[in-house]
Amino acid sequence: MEDEIRELVKNKERLELVISEEKELSEVRRKLLEKSLKEMEELYASLKEKLEDLKQKDLKIREIAEKLERANKLSLMGEITGAIAHQIKNPLIAIQGFAKRIQDTENLDKIKSYAKIILESAEKLTEVLSRLLEFSRMENPKKEWININRLILDTLGFFEHHLTRFKKIELNLELAENLPDLHVDKIHIQQVLANLLVNAAQAMPDGGPIVIKTGKDDEGVYFAVIDRGKGIPEEVRDKLFEPFYTTKPKNEGTGLGLAICKRLVEANGGRISFETEEGRGTKFFVHFPVGQNSNSIPS
Repeated sequence: MEDEIRELVKNKERLELVISEEKELSEVRRKLLEKSLKEMEELYASLKEKLEDLKQKDLKIREIAEKLERANKLSLMGEITGAIAHQIKNPLIAIQGFAKRIQDTENLDKIKSYAKIILESAEKLTEVLSRLLEFSRMENPKKEWININRLILDTLGFFEHHLTRFKKIELNLELAENLPDLHVDKIHIQQVLANLLVNAAQAMPDGGPIVIKTGKDDEGVYFAVIDRGKGIPEEVRDKLFEPFYTTKPKNEGTGLGLAICKRLVEANGGRISFETEEGRGTKFFVHFPVGQNSNSIPS
């Protein structure tokens, strides 16, 4: 009996020791847990502060991006305005000249003839200004069925003269026949074409041929703008469509021209790509699948 009692006492002492050790361990765990919770709270507060800072910086970046995009639009509008100014000049001269002749004559037949010329010139001015206003918009596509060859010819009708400000630029057309119509925003695609033409001309400071080519392949209908400039260096090709990136000299570009082209093409369901070889030139291709229905500009 005494042996059993002694054994019970020993077991009791062992249990008390285990309980004591467990209490000490629990206290250590509690302190470690409190410390970990405190560190996590501090980390959370720090991350929250950094996240808020990143949000503010993101807002500033977006504001800058919008300003640069507007600047690029204004730059392109400057190119278009120069082209349209040439077309405005001749009708204005005609209106002024024949208005003066009307003042100087009493011949009714001549007055009617001069008035007709003035009316035709005014209608021409209205058409040119309407094109300029349409060209300025950058919004969700307003699609219509168009023939890509007709679109190119219409664009060159009011833009080709502007390319004469570049040295010895020669335009060559290679337009395929019987191409299916595309369901796209005409003004958007004109903006893309105009931008690619300016880039091609700038790539050849000593002049040279620019080829505008249309055709159809497995992807659908395409147009291409081809120059014989210096080509695009390999190290910058992956960045070519990135916003704010430009290979042009300082103060000669916002770095948004090709980014906007890509945005407009994709908004109309198309794809823009390029092939280039240093020293031999660059080809930009704009493909549109036949029958595509994309209808919004990606944000």
